[in-house]
Amino acid sequence: MPVGIVINPIAGRGGSRPGEVDRRVAFARSCASINGVEPTVLVTERRGHARDLAQHLVDTGCDTVIAMGGDGTVNEVAQALVGRPVALGILPCGSGDGLARGLKLPIDAESALHVALGPATTAIDVGYAGDRIFLNIAGIGFDAEVGKLFATRSKRGGLGYVTKGLQLVWTYRAPAYVVSWSGPAPALEVAQVRRGRRFLIAFANAPEYGNGAVLAPDADPYDGLLDLLLAEGGHPFQQIWRARRLFVRHRQPAHGLERAQIRRATITGDVMVCHLDGEVFETSGTLEISVRPKALLVRTPFRRGV
Repeated sequence: MPVGIVINPIAGRGGSRPGEVDRRVAFARSCASINGVEPTVLVTERRGHARDLAQHLVDTGCDTVIAMGGDGTVNEVAQALVGRPVALGILPCGSGDGLARGLKLPIDAESALHVALGPATTAIDVGYAGDRIFLNIAGIGFDAEVGKLFATRSKRGGLGYVTKGLQLVWTYRAPAYVVSWSGPAPALEVAQVRRGRRFLIAFANAPEYGNGAVLAPDADPYDGLLDLLLAEGGHPFQQIWRARRLFVRHRQPAHGLERAQIRRATITGDVMVCHLDGEVFETSGTLEISVRPKALLVRTPFRRGV
């Protein structure tokens, strides 16, 4: 069956290099050819373009569409594939590649493309924020503000997130929200409600932002649940101290951090800066969070739960 590859030419640290578009296209074609495949290769030109290109590939009969880029590119391609008998392949080359790491995909480009062209297909859960999807992490608050600043950089790479985060933490004022959710089992259906200032509200379908920054160590994209993390407002030194849990002793409790597993949640606020897999948007009022189990087929090293 036909295979399509959607390439984001500016994703990741290498995206700022001259001639990177031609290099990525040539690599995709040659590596696919080695695997006995002659793909249709398309290159994005703007934000949101990957979804349009993926839709075109689906409409022309592709049974596999491969996203070559970071989590944002993967998200856009997946928007055209959710609920369809078309598999998503992932060739990670972004700033963090959190979903690829969470799915235990190879980070090496040749190995990743070999998996993306392989036979093993797994069905993963898809998160929703309103009618928008996320595959890895949805965040409201500080991490979304960092993402907004990061988007203004001409150079990509994980170090940029750290740099912008350290700059912003000293001036960021945590907004007030109302957050409510119910637990995963019928016995836990009584709604939990939290009111007050929150530095960060995050919903994780997979464990990490990328580059080893583990937000939710128990998040599992196959379990039909999302892992919620709430971080209270507080002094910048408190937030930096809490942030150590992204890199060390991930499951160890820390003051001001609350975790839960959920199927549905709502967040209400006057102005909410949000991100879905790193792509930022703003909203207000009430945002509903939910999960659709096993809604997306993904090429993985081993078959699981189709």
